Amino acid sequence: MGFREISISFMASLVLGVVLTPLARMLALRTGLMDNPQGRKEHLMSTPLLGGMAIYASFAVTAALGMKLIDGDSSMIPLSWGTLCLMVIMAGGLMALVGLVDDILGLRPSVKLMLHTAAAVLAGAFFITRGALLSLFLTGSSLAWLTVPITVLWLVGITNSVNLLDHADGLSAGTCSIAAIFFAAVNFLNGNYSVAFVSACLAGATIGFFVYNHNPASIFMGDCGSNMLGFMLGIIAVLGVYTREGSVREIAIFTPLLILALPIIDTTFVLVYRWKNGRPLFAADRNHLAHRLMRLGLSHSEAVKLLLAVAVLMGMPALLLSTLSPFQAILVFFHALGLVMLFSYFMHSAEKRGMGR
Repeated sequence: MGFREISISFMASLVLGVVLTPLARMLALRTGLMDNPQGRKEHLMSTPLLGGMAIYASFAVTAALGMKLIDGDSSMIPLSWGTLCLMVIMAGGLMALVGLVDDILGLRPSVKLMLHTAAAVLAGAFFITRGALLSLFLTGSSLAWLTVPITVLWLVGITNSVNLLDHADGLSAGTCSIAAIFFAAVNFLNGNYSVAFVSACLAGATIGFFVYNHNPASIFMGDCGSNMLGFMLGIIAVLGVYTREGSVREIAIFTPLLILALPIIDTTFVLVYRWKNGRPLFAADRNHLAHRLMRLGLSHSEAVKLLLAVAVLMGMPALLLSTLSPFQAILVFFHALGLVMLFSYFMHSAEKRGMGR
């Protein structure tokens, strides 16, 4: 497998996403599965859900075809080609199903978190028993046992971070598209072609949906889509190869953290914001980054575009990390962290000036 097969898979999933999303919209309209404007939601019209099913179907069909038609066996990950494709199809389907139940029944945040955790543990159990772990720098040390709980926490955390990011038209879909593209590029450059293939399939399917989801959105992905995308990105992050042979493996964690910086930053900021203001940590509100930017005077579209630009700028250094020395990689990572802190400072200052008027 090489660039040609990965590119074709990307285009196939993109075309499927473009074709299947309107069909999912029609199904949502016929079944009455709509997201109605109420409470913290700012859209003015009832909007069809089920976009997540179109994303998953586009991704799963392309991955299944790749499993049958492409010779993708690779020794860079502990999973065979067939096992990898089957795992991501089944794990993505499980998380999409959990999200679909939430879209239909409207579960409480605490119940959603428990279901996310149960699904992540169930899928992660298969994942972990095959030797795929977010090992960080613990492998071979006395703390190696921590890799299993850390992997599960990572999967649950990223799933919920992407879920929380789905609060503005196109923001979650755009961010996940950008992250999947960076994961595909980094893994391809490092020779991890099987994971690059999965990332490309996910990117194409999500971009195909994004065509209809940018502001003003004609369809939403719902928790069905955000759960699936978050979990898939978490899996890809674990399976990715981010340091070249002979390099120091401790710096590998910097790459997924940079690529997934936006959902991590948004979740961290909103939890800190709720904690500082004495609000329930898991109660939905309008204090996410996009909401706060809109309160500062940006339009819906401008706020989303700015945050997507942040996602790109945070992801770009990830392309270089595998070529840098450990010291250089640490400098790049902390430079990005400094930019996040600067962004936070200016946003907080602007909000204080706004409240003081």
